[in-house]
Amino acid sequence: MQLYCSKTSPYSRKVRIALIELGITDRVDEILIDPFNPTAEFLAANPLSKIPTLVTDRGEALPSSDLILEYLQARFSGIAALPRGSRRWAALRLRQIGEGVIDAAVATVFEKRRPESIVYVPHLDRQLASIERSLELLNLEVSMLGTQTPSVVEITVGVALSYLDFRMPYVAWRKSHSALEAWHEQFSERASMQLTRPPET
Repeated sequence: MQLYCSKTSPYSRKVRIALIELGITDRVDEILIDPFNPTAEFLAANPLSKIPTLVTDRGEALPSSDLILEYLQARFSGIAALPRGSRRWAALRLRQIGEGVIDAAVATVFEKRRPESIVYVPHLDRQLASIERSLELLNLEVSMLGTQTPSVVEITVGVALSYLDFRMPYVAWRKSHSALEAWHEQFSERASMQLTRPPET
């Protein structure tokens, strides 16, 4: 299999963590790609020019992190299954909150790369408010997050918090979210988190 990815992309990191947890990194060739300067080979696999993209052994290209995670979990064991019944929807809700934090942080990063004269401040304010509300919810519901074999929920939330540290340290989310901080500190000790830390750039 081939994984088109970036070492600084939180979406790519979710998949790279899953590959380590599943113990199948030796079955996947990582191909670092800049989606803003894509190769013809990458565009042939994913015309959306978005990362991560996984090309399976059968040559099928899966063009999003959530789709890739679903595929990997269906084929391999090593990631915890989501609970059943009503707890499943609660877990998926938490996963989506984590994903929303990633989306809002990425949107902030890209908006701030625009020339200062055309940065849309109301957009930045909306993203920050979204992140802050989500952190409050995650802190309140942190008991739903495990520290043993992770599910896609823990992976997503763990990556979201780490991405805030990486790209938006001024958020200083730990100051008023001590329960969430304690969970993240323990989760970050996993080899999969350590091995996928983004380079300090």
